[in-house]
Amino acid sequence: MATKAFDLSKFRKTLTKSIEGLGVGFNDPTDWVSTGNFTLNYLISGDFNKGIPLGKVTVFAGESGAGKSFICSGNLVRNAQAQGIYVILIDTENALDEKWLHALGVDTGEDKLLKLNMAMIDDVAKTIHEFMKEYKEMSERPKVLFVIDSLGMLLTPTDINQFQAGDMKGDMGRKPKALTSLVRNCVNMFGSYNVGMVCTNHTYASQDMFDPDDKISGGQGFVYASSIVVAM
Repeated sequence: MATKAFDLSKFRKTLTKSIEGLGVGFNDPTDWVSTGNFTLNYLISGDFNKGIPLGKVTVFAGESGAGKSFICSGNLVRNAQAQGIYVILIDTENALDEKWLHALGVDTGEDKLLKLNMAMIDDVAKTIHEFMKEYKEMSERPKVLFVIDSLGMLLTPTDINQFQAGDMKGDMGRKPKALTSLVRNCVNMFGSYNVGMVCTNHTYASQDMFDPDDKISGGQGFVYASSIVVAM
């Protein structure tokens, strides 16, 4: 009885048709945006001129005044625009004034930047999902960078409902799960495209005497889900 040879190319075609969203092969980053700091670029990418890559999710975490917004909403946005990358800037802190962005060299024109003010994690997730849904159908896909400043200030529906009811007992752990889901989904959606995301987040002092390093707010789940985490 003759043995049928395994047809690898046929298997690959069958697999990609049967599983929606499956990617085959490697998706190495082709576009990098400088942070404006050669040392920081090298620590992230191993190259003095390459900062954060498109196709990945990068988180900059640090205490207040560490320079997170300066780098992410300033330097990275300005340098991305210089490379022809369209920027969608999501301001959750209502702190990014146009005058301040201009002082950092950011072009706030509608053809270069879309600034959105959002407070809810769910709204951010829906916005990114709807964008990617349309993006995949485009014949000519532009290079896009999402910037979220910051993750720490995002709210959950539970936060809003409790505030309205005057009952501030916390969201029962919903926020860490929601942030993890947001980052995990973005990592999966962006991988095959020239779309990237940069987020800032706050840190707080550790209360653990055996692990004294500062902790990133929002739980550890989204930290593990992120492609790159920069502790400032």
